[in-house]
Amino acid sequence: MGTERTYGVLVRVYTPKAEEVESRVGRALEHARRILAVHEEFSALKRVVFLVPRDYDCGKTYQALLCGLKEGGLQSSVDIYAPPGYHSCEVLNEGLGELYGSVSHALIVSGKAMSYLTHSALLAIDQAFARGAKVSGLAIDELCDIVLAGRIQNTFAAWDINALLGVGGFDCRTDVEEMAPLVRLALQFGRCVAPIEVEGSSLDVPATATAQERHRRVMATKLEKQQAECRRLGAGFEFIRGAIMA
Repeated sequence: MGTERTYGVLVRVYTPKAEEVESRVGRALEHARRILAVHEEFSALKRVVFLVPRDYDCGKTYQALLCGLKEGGLQSSVDIYAPPGYHSCEVLNEGLGELYGSVSHALIVSGKAMSYLTHSALLAIDQAFARGAKVSGLAIDELCDIVLAGRIQNTFAAWDINALLGVGGFDCRTDVEEMAPLVRLALQFGRCVAPIEVEGSSLDVPATATAQERHRRVMATKLEKQQAECRRLGAGFEFIRGAIMA
């Protein structure tokens, strides 16, 4: 593993319903412990940052999560911020800003994909960056075909922070924030996209009605939104596929 590459994890934690805060925070604390356990094997993992998009939250998650981290003895190992803005763009860009200067790469992981966070997965991602990738992602579960076609998903993705910020960071208003930087990175760097195949496990969508409905809606509209973003950027899916590294 190249010692020059270091990683910070960004995890978004929020819910619009106050009655779901306790379960959402409980999951987040489990995820924090998993990330820190993986850090014991993968020392290049330097930071853990929880992002609570305050414009999309009920207003109670940040304080509950802060208390949970304190009670669990995790406060010194996990940073937590509650930035404003669109949860799929501005909030992630704020997270990148928090990581900038302290690590070289951002690892964005959805809570529902946390079971995929393993030492072997991070080694595979790190090896992709060693070969020149600017973005890499796991082809997981129902997202497999999308990711293998080069359309990396922030459900589990890693980005070269300098390269990502150099093309303007995340940019969209339709929950497919990955498309614009993918196209722009491909324009600037050519073959720089590294999908990674994985075996086993599955997405763990929270059992709450809010989470289940949001997941169904996201999956049902993802293709249409990706196509719309590509049209906006003057590129097509084949252009992104052409940026996949050999």
